[in-house]
Amino acid sequence: MEDLAREYVTYARQFSNNGSLSKAFDLYIMAFEKCPAIKNRHEAEFRGVINKLNEVLAKADKVEEIFNNYGQAIGFYPTNMHIVNDIGKYLYKCGFYSEAWCHFNKALGIDSGFVNAEKNLNSVKNILMQRWHFRMLNDKIRNEAYQAAIGDTINPCLDSVLDLSSGPCLLSLFAYQHNPIAITVVESNEVMTQLSESITQGIGIYDIIILNQKSTTMKYLDIGGKRSVLITEMFDAGLFGEQILQALSHAWEYLINNIGRVLPRKAEFFIVGGNCDRLHHKYQLSWESKNMLNISNLDVHITTSNQTYDCKDVHFFKDLTFLTENQSVLEVDFNDPNDLKEKLTRTEPYEVNVKAKESGTINVYIGWFNLYLTDKITITTNPQSSKKAITWQQAVFFDTKNVNVKADDTITLNVMLNGGKLSMAPSDSTNQFIRVSPDTMRFMNDPDYTKMINGCIGMASVYLGQIADISQISIIDLCPFPLFGFLMVKRGAQFLTCYAKTPEDKCFFEEVFKANDIPLTNVKILVGEELSIDAFRNDKYHAIFCHVLDPCGDVNNSSMEIALHLKDRHLMQGGLFLPADVKIVAQVASSQWLDLSNQVYNENACGYDVARHTSRFQVSQNFDIDLTNLEHTTLTEPVDVGSLMDQSRTQTVIVPVTKAGEANAILCWYKIELMEELNEVSTNKGTSFTYATAFLIPKITLTTDKPLKMTRASGPNGSYKVSFEIET
Repeated sequence: MEDLAREYVTYARQFSNNGSLSKAFDLYIMAFEKCPAIKNRHEAEFRGVINKLNEVLAKADKVEEIFNNYGQAIGFYPTNMHIVNDIGKYLYKCGFYSEAWCHFNKALGIDSGFVNAEKNLNSVKNILMQRWHFRMLNDKIRNEAYQAAIGDTINPCLDSVLDLSSGPCLLSLFAYQHNPIAITVVESNEVMTQLSESITQGIGIYDIIILNQKSTTMKYLDIGGKRSVLITEMFDAGLFGEQILQALSHAWEYLINNIGRVLPRKAEFFIVGGNCDRLHHKYQLSWESKNMLNISNLDVHITTSNQTYDCKDVHFFKDLTFLTENQSVLEVDFNDPNDLKEKLTRTEPYEVNVKAKESGTINVYIGWFNLYLTDKITITTNPQSSKKAITWQQAVFFDTKNVNVKADDTITLNVMLNGGKLSMAPSDSTNQFIRVSPDTMRFMNDPDYTKMINGCIGMASVYLGQIADISQISIIDLCPFPLFGFLMVKRGAQFLTCYAKTPEDKCFFEEVFKANDIPLTNVKILVGEELSIDAFRNDKYHAIFCHVLDPCGDVNNSSMEIALHLKDRHLMQGGLFLPADVKIVAQVASSQWLDLSNQVYNENACGYDVARHTSRFQVSQNFDIDLTNLEHTTLTEPVDVGSLMDQSRTQTVIVPVTKAGEANAILCWYKIELMEELNEVSTNKGTSFTYATAFLIPKITLTTDKPLKMTRASGPNGSYKVSFEIET
């Protein structure tokens, strides 16, 4: 039987090499059925076949076949952490988050140091309970204001309460203190509904009705009768972005009785003009970058994805200067159904006159709001206020033109409220912006990295000139914009293969090439999913520039897999691979902001026992951190903990503690060396194309007399985790 099984494996390999993956998979299964003893010898190659086969099936949307394949595979490898983790990944892609959570947990149960499974589990937790929920529950200013306002509004034994989309139902707990006749919670998010039930029942409250449904689909009988008080916190940075106007308009018609009141009572939205290059360059291509690309006449903005503003904690940006007075845009009375309808149906813009306080260039407009909970209690998101709520960020309107002003100048802005969402109408309605992805914008607006790429062109040309004439040079450049390849083609390189994340990026690339008289026949642009290992066939290239870091600071596993494959299979002998090295830098720190974004403290939630129910959603890693904006205290010096290109299992370094304190995070960023003997560029800056990441740890007290043993564990395709223990 073993001889026959081996023969099946031989045939399976042949079919796999010929691309007949389904037949290869069936033959492996037949081999394992004939002789289970051989399965462990062939586990790695079998996993390679099933992964490739399932990628093909995924593109054909044959989900059922994918899970059938995994069902057969797990029968032979029930404790294989890689297969269990892979099943979890497909469950995650299909939206079965609870089932994916179970599989990632199972993989970690097999090997607690399995980096990829831990990273995937964090992703599920972030989907199920977004980090802003932790900010909200820890927002003591907001929570105490709502608690007081609800107490002032509810008449005990007379009022009935409808809590509209309040997440973990903290507002209902405030209302319960005042003995209303009934409380009904309507929450469309299933996870938040379950969390609300856990919190209320954990406290011993069983008579709050919690419904998992969208309120605008409901009538009064669905909630047990019309209610006299509606409480809500259904707001975003732009006040109306969570469709609060639609929800309240429907509620007044179907869910609130004729003596009903809404809390908050009113809201008011404000706008202020400012100057902040770091914010501005997140959304619009800088003058320096346009000059570098010879497109100074073009206005290049990020793709909007139907978003009219971005959400940022603008008070963290140290280069932000407010150049105008705060100006009210509109006020809405949530207790006036007619006002709500007027806002929803309005097509005319709000004309807002903003007065300059000082001279300068306005390159960013920031929106914030006041919630008038009652006549006496107000919550603000004003970034200039020391008493602002931290639940909501500020709205940054990015599709605008720069305006030079002098003190006392007045600027007229047109603010739209289309479909219940705020936007700023361009000052020049005839202006057409060229759109690029945020990745491309971030990359090209990184002055240090683009300068380093520019600076290496001469050295790269000399190096490549030793193996071929410049007119024969072929290049792969997979950066968000192929700056290296672009500059080399301008020098005379023959051909460039590059990657555009979106069709808009492709159009932008072509505009740049045309502006620099580069024939499009000399360029091949792979778009979106066209980028794969198979896209390069058997071709060889003189220079390959890969890009493996996402803007959030994470390693893109797919990009790393492609990078390693290109370096191994497609680089000519003696060819140039860039970057030469990407080092991981780690530093132990203490940060209250990171803590409050990952862990609820009951004292911030007005003493209610919320923390033990939210703790299972805590993650072990946080991404997209601008360290120049992060409030934190460093407790060690930064140290290199290895190279991304080094796939070894672990790497350890001894690190002295430079400042005693309570550590709760290990901050990580990168140092990039494009070519050997060139200076490295650090990503630890606010203008970097990629931000930092933080590994979150239980609080631990450090002293300067005991150094740390810091360890970096590696997973496949660049995944890693950094941890430490105190040396004894």
